[in-house]
Amino acid sequence: MTTTTTTITSVKKEPIKDQIYHIIKRKILNHQYEPGKRLSIMSISRELNVSNSPVREAISMLERDGLVETYPNAGPSVITISEERLAQVAEAILSMLLGALEICEQKDKIDRLVGLLQNALKVQTANLQMEDEHQYAKYSIAFEAAFVECCENPYLTKQYKEIEDLFYLIVMYDQFYIHTVRTQAVLEHQQILGCIMDGRLEKAKDLLSKHYNRFKKIA
Repeated sequence: MTTTTTTITSVKKEPIKDQIYHIIKRKILNHQYEPGKRLSIMSISRELNVSNSPVREAISMLERDGLVETYPNAGPSVITISEERLAQVAEAILSMLLGALEICEQKDKIDRLVGLLQNALKVQTANLQMEDEHQYAKYSIAFEAAFVECCENPYLTKQYKEIEDLFYLIVMYDQFYIHTVRTQAVLEHQQILGCIMDGRLEKAKDLLSKHYNRFKKIA
């Protein structure tokens, strides 16, 4: 077995702690660091050929993002996807989408929203059979991101971005452990889009709620 050592040299202008942050974050999102995995600061320092200090700072940044949690006498670990957390993240995403839909209606942006949703759904459908679960998850959540994008509200966008990585992990968990059929998710997206196109916004809200409230049954 060949061990590859990663040395941080590619981005010279970005602070070391930020480079480490992106490396660890990518490994968490790609499940190279699986949920619950303990993050050894010394091991990561050796792997990246850096001191402990920037690694510790990077892990603190990831803890701020909600991707890492620290328990007394145990050190930092990648978050676990508990049933309670699953339901809470789904509830937060749902509240954003319902609010975004109302903003689009009030600001007469429904036509633009329809276009964004159609584009996202087209890409998701075209990649329905792809084997790369991680990339497909990104295509899948692009449908939800379209609601926020359409609002053109920097505060809502910031709020969504702060939870997007957790949302991505939830979708991955959904695929790996709950085994949601991709075609079912696409069908639900199609139904939501269809209602918005027909002007049946209240029905669209009901479908969005149903789409996310299913996690409450688990929790």
